[in-house]
Order: sequence, then structure tokens, then C-alpha cells
Amino acid sequence: MNKIIEFGKYKGQKVSTIEDDYYLQWLAKPVYSSKFYKSLHSADLSFKVPWEVSVAAREELDKRGYKLVGTRWEK
Repeated sequence: MNKIIEFGKYKGQKVSTIEDDYYLQWLAKPVYSSKFYKSLHSADLSFKVPWEVSVAAREELDKRGYKLVGTRWEK
């Protein structure tokens, strides 16, 4: 699945063309309750990444050799 980002600084780009691995990790992060995950970024509290984009980012991270370990993406 190669989804086009419709928001943010990479708006209009395909997920597979984004070189910023940290941004992909943000797109693909699992959903946490506030009990376990507290964001320092107010946008994280009010914006939810569309499911299709999150799935595409996870697939791209897998291709790049990342694995989700607990709550973090590791290479």
C-alpha cells in the first residue's frame, strides 16, 4: 500500500518517498492510552493519523528493517 500523505510537511508525497524515518515512526506509532503515553506535542493530543497512512508507514518501516519492539521502532 503506497498512500499519499494529505497533511503536514510531507503533504502530497507518497509514504514510500519520505526519507525521514522518525516521521514514519510517528505515523506508525501504536495508539496508547494516556496512562502509558504522554505527548509533549499538543498536536498529538488532537490529531489522529488516518489508519491507512499508519498501515502504509508500518509497511515502509518493515521494508527498511525496523521492527516494533514494545512501544518503539528499532532497527
